[in-house]
Amino acid sequence: MLKIAITQGTLQLIAPMQKNRDLVLRSLASNVKANGGFYNTTIGSGIDTVYGLVHCMASPPAENCSSCVNYAIQGLMTACPHQKEAISWGGNPFPCIVHYANRYFFGSLELSPTSILYNTGKIDATQFDQAWSAVRDIATRANSTRNMFAAETTDLSSTQTIYVYMQCTPDVSQSSCGECLQQSVDDYKSCCYSYQGGVVQKPNCFFRWDLYPYYNLFFSPSPPASPPPPPPASPPPPFIDSSPPPTSITITKGKENTTSRTVIVTTVPTAILLTLVILILAIFRFRKRKQEVQSKLLLIGSHILNRSASLTRIKFTR
Repeated sequence: MLKIAITQGTLQLIAPMQKNRDLVLRSLASNVKANGGFYNTTIGSGIDTVYGLVHCMASPPAENCSSCVNYAIQGLMTACPHQKEAISWGGNPFPCIVHYANRYFFGSLELSPTSILYNTGKIDATQFDQAWSAVRDIATRANSTRNMFAAETTDLSSTQTIYVYMQCTPDVSQSSCGECLQQSVDDYKSCCYSYQGGVVQKPNCFFRWDLYPYYNLFFSPSPPASPPPPPPASPPPPFIDSSPPPTSITITKGKENTTSRTVIVTTVPTAILLTLVILILAIFRFRKRKQEVQSKLLLIGSHILNRSASLTRIKFTR
């Protein structure tokens, strides 16, 4: 959504004022982020002086503010290459105002030019009138706040809610802000009676209402806190048949290092035990084989001796 209003005559193409205008716009773009979303500046002297102001509305993230301002300035440079004064209301997804002129306008309430946008759907006229009374009350509260800002909801019916956002530029007084917002509310009603939602933009204030949340300004109430979780169950004993569970370490839910230490404590004895069992079995097996070999050797030796004895006896009997 980009709206541009041309309010004054043209510049001469080679005039120093045009150069100062370009410098002002570049300064607005490069300084708005560092100044919290609002910045004004003056460049030049005498009849060549140019004044510039920028304001990011609805408290957008810094990157959204810069994006909106750059978009609005590009629109101004394209649509108003030689204008002495122009205003751009950029904004997608957040709104911003960029205003430059060859006259001093900081802090002065300006009710025109005005940009009005509205939705094509309509609501019941009686509901609209009731809602509009609440909207005017919100405008009154908005100008009484320190930052001249309001984002509130009001019921349109038992099933529908109106979301209202209003804000003024920080350079005007609270009374000027109130006048600007009330005029915006009246302008919308005169222009767009019973249309369900719209936007009114002026040099010093911004007003939007709709039947759905926008700009990340409206949040549902937080759900009630859930009850605390039950205490953790006792940890299962380690999967070891012959070793008792470790008693030197307490397992606490959520502490990964404790759990890992417990695993180490229960695993090391298991490894040692298995190693000892394997070693004992190997020794027994080795001894058994050794005994079998010795027995076989004894049998073989006995057999040889018996054969030798028989041969000897035969030899001597001859």
